[in-house]
Amino acid sequence: MAACCTIITPPDPSLLAAKKKGMIAVPDDDFEPIFDGVLLGRFRLTLWRFLEDPQSSIPAAVFALLSVMFVFASVIGKFITFQSRLILGSMPEFQEDSSMADAYHNMHNRKTYPGDGPAAHKFAAAMENPLYPNFVYRATDNPMAFLVMLEYICIAWFTFEYAVRLVVYPKRWEFVRKTLNLIDLLTILPFYMELCLPLAGIHSGKLKDLTGAMLVIRVLRVLRMARVFKLARYSTSLQTFGHTLRSSITELSMLSMFLLTGIVFFSTIMYYLERDEPNTDFYSIPAGCWWVTMATVGYGDAKPVTTAGKLVATTTSICGIIVLAFPISMIVEKFASAQQKAIEDTQLAQAQMSAAANNALLRRFPTRRRARAKRPSDARHDSLLSTVA
Repeated sequence: MAACCTIITPPDPSLLAAKKKGMIAVPDDDFEPIFDGVLLGRFRLTLWRFLEDPQSSIPAAVFALLSVMFVFASVIGKFITFQSRLILGSMPEFQEDSSMADAYHNMHNRKTYPGDGPAAHKFAAAMENPLYPNFVYRATDNPMAFLVMLEYICIAWFTFEYAVRLVVYPKRWEFVRKTLNLIDLLTILPFYMELCLPLAGIHSGKLKDLTGAMLVIRVLRVLRMARVFKLARYSTSLQTFGHTLRSSITELSMLSMFLLTGIVFFSTIMYYLERDEPNTDFYSIPAGCWWVTMATVGYGDAKPVTTAGKLVATTTSICGIIVLAFPISMIVEKFASAQQKAIEDTQLAQAQMSAAANNALLRRFPTRRRARAKRPSDARHDSLLSTVA
């Protein structure tokens, strides 16, 4: 039942009794004490609920939907300062000089399909281009203008959203330390850090010659992927998944230990079985570790050639399924429990809202109060409400 319809229904006594016994935890969504006594407290509380709770009103739902659209737009067509973007930005067709895209594709086809076919002829034709000998393809050397503008618009929205939340919330340090707010900060911070480098006299072109500096820039670019996790603010399922991961540290540690043990064990065996073969792919134990992935099937770039190696590969696949099965089943069980608890918390919140609305109506309309007093079931509801309160 929708939350707006629960005001005309009596509260569920089983949920109220569960709250009394402590079987159901109530979500910590009551921010009224935090805003009491602060400047413009009532207005700031209303604005905070508008920003944080999409179910509080229709405008809040529209605002949340708009934020989600900005997240998707920034990920799909993201432009990063110093020429590095995602998805659309990684495609040669979305460069300002799209003629280089043909040269890149011809070069790729030549490497993929060698011979005298159409790809080889296209490659030979591309080689006649005077620009081609000096051509080194980088997917984001010259981005299209609309991708640049899209990134600036998204960053402006994310900055506005974070700044308003920071100003509205009374306890600033507590706000900054929350997980979702840290994700929001990581979404916008790298952009401004990169913008500050030219102000400090550091040119982006010179940074390409410094390996250490480029490593820092790449880390900043990777941090921008944090904007994907902004979706968790508007998804109960993603939040439940995060709680499940935090409560499954033991199971995840056990899974990591099992995987590491299996990877080292089987890669060592494969190394000693395959190392004497000509042109072997298992020239070292770390190379064997690359072959033994989580799914224990490798990527196809390394494969055993001896009979013993193939038998070990078969055993590796079977053991990998067994190793993954037990910890994952426990994690799935915890996720199901957390999801059920989230549903019960939502039902409890609806029951509390229903109880508060019914009590307000009973105080305002005496005839309804006298009529309800004659019904034993409603009297029992009132008793439960008084004990819970």
